Amino acid sequence: MSKVVQSLELAPLAAGATAPAECLGERLDLVEHLKVQLTVTLGSVEMDVGRLFAMSSGELVVLDRDVAAPVDVRLGEKLIARGELVAAGDRFAVRITEIAAD
Repeated sequence: MSKVVQSLELAPLAAGATAPAECLGERLDLVEHLKVQLTVTLGSVEMDVGRLFAMSSGELVVLDRDVAAPVDVRLGEKLIARGELVAAGDRFAVRITEIAAD
């Protein structure tokens, strides 16, 4: 069975056309109420499954970051900011110190 393919003529973009991000910036009200989930990463560690299952209460898991290193703030897999951990009452919070460049 063969498929029919037709050529489609599109008008060229006008010089200086507004980029989609700029358009969205002008209409942020379209998305500003959407809920997103941010993830804050302190660090990570790689270990084998045997070591994982052999762990007991009170053991330490040493992460791959220095104590003074900033934490990563991610939206999905994308790094969007870095910051420092702070206490906000009886909860952790992140003070943003750097917005990630694209």
